[in-house]
Amino acid sequence: MESDKAVGGKSSREAISEAADGARSLVCGLCWNGLFSRQSFREIWESPGSLIDVKKQKSFSYSSTWNRIDASSRAGCNWCSLLLGSVDPTMHDCYSEDEDSLFRTFGRTIRVAFGKPSYFEGVLMGAQLVSAWVGDYQLFQYPVYTLPDDPSAKEVLARERIRRMKSTETCRLAIDYVSNCHKHHSGCPKPSHDRVLPTRVIDCTNPEDPRLCITGGAVRGSYVALSYVWGEDQPNKTTARNIGTYTQGIDLGLLPQTIRDAVWVTHACNETYLWVDALCIIQDSREDKHREIAKIPQSFADASFTIIAARSPRASDGFLHDCQPPSVPVRHLPFPCKGDDDPGRFGTFYVEQDVLGKHDDDLDLNEPVHKRAWCLEERLLSPRALVYTSSTLGFHCQLIRANIGNAVRATHDLADHRLAIEWMPGLGDGYFDPKADSAFDYNRSTTLWDNIIHNYTGRAVTQVEDKLIALAGVASRFAARWKKGDYLSGLWLDNLQHDILWHIAVGAQQPRPEAYRAPSWSWASTEGSVVAAKLHPHETPLYELTGYEVTRVSPTLSFGGVTAGHLAMRAPLLRATWRDDGLYACLPWVDTQSCATETKLYHAWRDAIGPCSADAWLLLIVWRAKSDELLGLVVVRAEYSTEYRRVGCFQHFSVSKDDVLGLDRQEIVLK
Repeated sequence: MESDKAVGGKSSREAISEAADGARSLVCGLCWNGLFSRQSFREIWESPGSLIDVKKQKSFSYSSTWNRIDASSRAGCNWCSLLLGSVDPTMHDCYSEDEDSLFRTFGRTIRVAFGKPSYFEGVLMGAQLVSAWVGDYQLFQYPVYTLPDDPSAKEVLARERIRRMKSTETCRLAIDYVSNCHKHHSGCPKPSHDRVLPTRVIDCTNPEDPRLCITGGAVRGSYVALSYVWGEDQPNKTTARNIGTYTQGIDLGLLPQTIRDAVWVTHACNETYLWVDALCIIQDSREDKHREIAKIPQSFADASFTIIAARSPRASDGFLHDCQPPSVPVRHLPFPCKGDDDPGRFGTFYVEQDVLGKHDDDLDLNEPVHKRAWCLEERLLSPRALVYTSSTLGFHCQLIRANIGNAVRATHDLADHRLAIEWMPGLGDGYFDPKADSAFDYNRSTTLWDNIIHNYTGRAVTQVEDKLIALAGVASRFAARWKKGDYLSGLWLDNLQHDILWHIAVGAQQPRPEAYRAPSWSWASTEGSVVAAKLHPHETPLYELTGYEVTRVSPTLSFGGVTAGHLAMRAPLLRATWRDDGLYACLPWVDTQSCATETKLYHAWRDAIGPCSADAWLLLIVWRAKSDELLGLVVVRAEYSTEYRRVGCFQHFSVSKDDVLGLDRQEIVLK
């Protein structure tokens, strides 16, 4: 009989018995006979509910106390440890001794349920979830996973994260995701093996002897691009002096580890050519840099996929070293497998006990690549990317973000956590007409831009002049789809009333750069994370734009750096004073006499740290019907009496429309 067959020198009955004993050892007796009993567990596992409507989830409930859970945890119960480790300590830290005793001994009803996995286009995007409630309070909601050869693998869909990076098998799994995108994602641009290659690429046919290939824009084929953090100088980057030598061959010993790793991945993924900025742009030629930097957006957009070395803070660090196991507790829990003919069969499923561990996107937030300004554009413009993170290898395209090998957990559905290429307007999309299209489309396009600017300005640029250039490709894509007006140093003319009301996030202010980067009214003139004004449907403009001009650094960089710029406008100006404790202003509707009374404006933000003239002016921009809000800029006089510089932004409440519409408007030039 089946039960008598030998397995590893033991009968299958003995093997099953040992598996059951091993599973039983993972939890305490109460949990084993309750939640993890075959009948109870199978009932809720086979009836997963929607996380949207938790009341419809099939669940298992039982009673316990925190003292009992604590004791079981100390004795080695993984489930009780999961419960105990998920309790918010602030719930009872402030209790007195008697209250704390009551907290620990009072009976609690604990309810447990499972949630369904999520898919997109046949790709597993989110793991099955286990949730627990104490009363009506949700204690946790964690993804679950198992190992490929575990008995539970037929039912538990997510897998342990792949940690071996320099592996042809890992590359094979990654290419499966790329191929699936090619075949099934109608919303993603299709790669072409007949695209014009960039001016220069690295030929990786022999990964031990790569060479620089000069195409002159006349060679067609498929290639891969590399997005990475320099983090240091690259002494062997391409220059006018060594470019000839590099066309004959590049000594791998001269290359930083990150580029060497990219050469290996390119070859392992059956691609021939690799584009890397340090080697494919002549770094000591100003003319070549201007010309090739203008082509960078297209270089990433046309690549078959982009290798993103997310985990590497420096070019010399590389990204193919093995990933470390999770640094958080991983709870091993018994899984009673399906099958009436084999009732003793058990597997093991795993839960990473970490709030951040619930979301794959969260784990990436602190990667070095998210600190470099250039890398945002490179990510947004890439149709597909293999993302080498500290925890595993991910695949991103316009439609999905997933760890390869089904090593998924859960992904955010929040826009600011999902800065991905699906936000970008497609090259073939029509123009957005704010007069003909819906307000929803306007709000969507504006919100996308605002979030990109917020993310981008929180990153660093090494070269001062790169502040606008490193986002030029994204701006050009927006201009092709959403925007009809001119691009004014990071602001859109057709949305100036909204865009100009940016402010630096509280606590993020830094000294203003000494070298000129942009006009004072542009966020590009400052350092620090920028926050956009909130969108409101009912706004009354208080200014009139009478002229504008920006002077670009290079005519080939239409959305790049500028050397000068100004806005000419007619708008009300109110005298103000910026003191140590805040901004004060003379508001004529408060003091109708001689401005003897000053009003403090509690919502005011300085653009930069450093000395600021106490004598300032409020430049009124817009009045909002909601909350009777008044918004504008804080400016100081520049060299001439009609010229002003922006130094901050303000918002003031309880101002009626009549108070501001009758104010005199002055001719000013904002530099």
